[in-house]
Amino acid sequence: MTPTPQTIDNKKAHADNMGADTLLQGCKPATEKQLANCPFLTKLCSMIEPERLLFSTDDTTIYHGDDIGKTEATAGTIAIEVTDRQKQPVGAVFYTPNSKAKPIVVDPTGYGAIVIGDTNKANEVLAFDNLDNGIDTYSCLMASDKTIIISPQKTKQCFKKMVQHWSSGSQVIIPMTIDNKGMINLLSGVNARALVTVADMVTMLHANNSYEAILAADDTQLINLKDTTYYPEWRDDKAPQLNTPMVCDDGRFELYHDGLFFVKYDDSDPSNILYKQKMFVCSPIEIIAKTRDTSSATWGRLLQWHDDDSVLHTWSMPLALLQGDAREYRRELASQGLSITTSGKQRNYLDTYIQDYPIHKRALCVDKLGWHEEQYILPNGAIGSDSKELIVYQSANSINSTLAQQGELAQWRDELCRPLAEQSRFVFSIACAFAGQLLALLESDGGGFHLLGSSSMGKSLSLKLAASVWGNPDRYVKTWRSTDNALEGTASEHNDSFLPLDEISECAPKIVGKAVYMLGNGHGKGRSTTTGHNRIAKEWRIIFLSNGEESLQNIMAQAGQKTNAGIEVRVAHIDADAGKGLKTFDSLVLAPTGAAQADKINELSHAYHGVAGIAWLEHITIDKAATTATAKQLVDDFMSQYTELAPQAHRVAKRFAIVAAAGEMATQADITGWQAGQATTAVMTCLDNWLDNYGRDGEHEQRQIIKHIQTFIEQHGSSRFEPRHSHRCPDFEPKTSNRVGYRNTNTGDYYFLMNTFEKEVCPPFNAKKVLQVLDDANLLMRNQGDRKAYKSPKTLFLERDPFYAVTGNILSYDINRTTGTVETNGTDHTTKELKTVPSIKVLLGQVGQSKYKPANLSHSSQALKSTGTATNPVIRVAVPLSQVSHTEKAVTAANVISEPDNEIPPFGRIANY
Repeated sequence: MTPTPQTIDNKKAHADNMGADTLLQGCKPATEKQLANCPFLTKLCSMIEPERLLFSTDDTTIYHGDDIGKTEATAGTIAIEVTDRQKQPVGAVFYTPNSKAKPIVVDPTGYGAIVIGDTNKANEVLAFDNLDNGIDTYSCLMASDKTIIISPQKTKQCFKKMVQHWSSGSQVIIPMTIDNKGMINLLSGVNARALVTVADMVTMLHANNSYEAILAADDTQLINLKDTTYYPEWRDDKAPQLNTPMVCDDGRFELYHDGLFFVKYDDSDPSNILYKQKMFVCSPIEIIAKTRDTSSATWGRLLQWHDDDSVLHTWSMPLALLQGDAREYRRELASQGLSITTSGKQRNYLDTYIQDYPIHKRALCVDKLGWHEEQYILPNGAIGSDSKELIVYQSANSINSTLAQQGELAQWRDELCRPLAEQSRFVFSIACAFAGQLLALLESDGGGFHLLGSSSMGKSLSLKLAASVWGNPDRYVKTWRSTDNALEGTASEHNDSFLPLDEISECAPKIVGKAVYMLGNGHGKGRSTTTGHNRIAKEWRIIFLSNGEESLQNIMAQAGQKTNAGIEVRVAHIDADAGKGLKTFDSLVLAPTGAAQADKINELSHAYHGVAGIAWLEHITIDKAATTATAKQLVDDFMSQYTELAPQAHRVAKRFAIVAAAGEMATQADITGWQAGQATTAVMTCLDNWLDNYGRDGEHEQRQIIKHIQTFIEQHGSSRFEPRHSHRCPDFEPKTSNRVGYRNTNTGDYYFLMNTFEKEVCPPFNAKKVLQVLDDANLLMRNQGDRKAYKSPKTLFLERDPFYAVTGNILSYDINRTTGTVETNGTDHTTKELKTVPSIKVLLGQVGQSKYKPANLSHSSQALKSTGTATNPVIRVAVPLSQVSHTEKAVTAANVISEPDNEIPPFGRIANY
């Protein structure tokens, strides 16, 4: 019940009878020595008249309330009067200089206030329940038209009494923040106004915002508390509400520490509202802000709650979910630990609460994690911006983020990362974990790496070590055992970051090729809505690190599929074996044996994790432009060591360069503990390993094509090629079923039927591409000008139908020697900051460009083959792929074969078939 003036006067008289007006009689103004250089009292002395601070020489006896007769130890303290709105003393507060002890408050009325400033009735009165805030506000305003009153009592009821007392004669404003939950309900019906701001008013004043500017701000509210309704207390524990209640229909939503309730009241008499019943809705959940994107669409609500383990969950939920099957969003909340009532009617209250709760704070929502302008967006927040606007990630499903921190950065760096500085595969893996954030800055596509090796090699350990950069290795490492749709969602959740995928052999062979393309290309599957419109496809840029005992080529072969250059460029295979006899390790630094060292790394990566990733994000978001410039320079320095690579190899080397740059930048930020250049050395070692396996000339697809034709001939040589040495074939020679062509037993050449070659032999490669590769390598016989066809001589066929003719020496054609690759065994790079010197090898610019010398070929490849007649042979020599010029395709006499029709080849040759 609101006190009447008569009640207040009675309390004042009661205070007088108890000697409150004579409480400080005999006390004299405190001297500087008595203030004892106490910072708080010195500051207070500068705000008020110095004579108001009094030195108490005696203890004080209480003459009121339950403590009557009690003596307070006030001797030697500094006292200040508390007064009413008529400036009459009603009590005192006693402070001990330089002490953290609570002040002693003697105020029988409960509404006395410490007053700072003029008490002119025309003044605007700002009421505070904290002395520090009151002093700071006055020191910022220093305005003659403002009076500051502070309740010395630490109870909410005394603060309410003070506001009620002072508001009967002045305009009282109570500053509060949106987060100051329950204050409005406490002051309901009081003749005062609440000044509700997003940030604390003292903080805003210190930021050079004027009081008038704060009042005029869009997100500031002035609430007339007199117009708010007082609702009776129904809880026995009288627990405070956590936010402002929301009135709805015949009740209101009230949030407490033990849940959200819809409480019904009988409000037929507004002056005497009665409690009726409460209904539990869910465990405590708060509406933090309204969300929308940059085009003011996709509105939502930013929700926050704790699960039963007190773990904080945050979800920016699209409001559109409330307009469909509401069970979906409730199911998502429940899966994240929110306890929701099982009552169908009460569950519907949650829909109303989320949609209609009057929250004024705004947040910008984005639909992608990773970079957003200058900020880096995480599932539960953002890093790297001083923007006043909150930016959050919003999706139809709450992400159970695997980002987690344990331990300190110094522990992860000094105990785990730094000792592994000379381990090439492990340094490379850690650098991969930092590389994803640089892709967008360098406008580079994503891609991956695949650590290939036998069981117990240490492949999974490399992934777990890299995962420790971002979180718990057991949770952060994902598995290939999922559908391509599931991988799409996983990749989207790791946009602009790092994705470790364990054991590629668990992926279905039929989808692994498509999955690799999808991960590398960064685009999800196109889908339509129920109305037929296209949904926005998911996009991402990631660096993924895979491992397995099988190569991608072998796994796809299990489904009858073949890899092409595009797939193998998107995921570079690296031998997990470092070539030092210690499996993945280059040396033993943490334990005397490889097994013990692996156990130690596993132990440390679980003890300390997640801290390096956050430190990395904080570092690269300080100055995004500078980060970009540094990364570009490091990539250029790395690529200067590989200047003559072919396009495909250059594209993969660029990805290795980004990994090296990330490792060097993390080292510069004192995150890894490595020396400058060690990350570059490790990455170069892994790149050279890939180049040794893939080839430095970039003709990987060409080699695949030649090997494909070789394999077909080896598999079907005697069953599908009809032997032919002249057109006079005896009747007893067996007929060839399912024939694909003929074999010239005189020369060993193969004549493919053209339609069969294009439709059956070439796939999955394009027929034109196959013919061009064979022609470039001088493995294709031609005598039809620019055409790739070959018209057979009458000596073999009466009907001279055209064929695709492949020379017999294709079976002895060494596709590996055509690359010009110099094999290495653990390429060694000397660490010297970023100017890493590669090991001695054939210069990449000279590979495949030296003058061809037949004497260097294998015996079978350099054997002279003759066609036509014995008196007029045509010499044909297979040309290595690295020497084939792709810019000069002129037809010359060297690759056009002329065969006379009137000659018969020598008889008596027996084919070794």
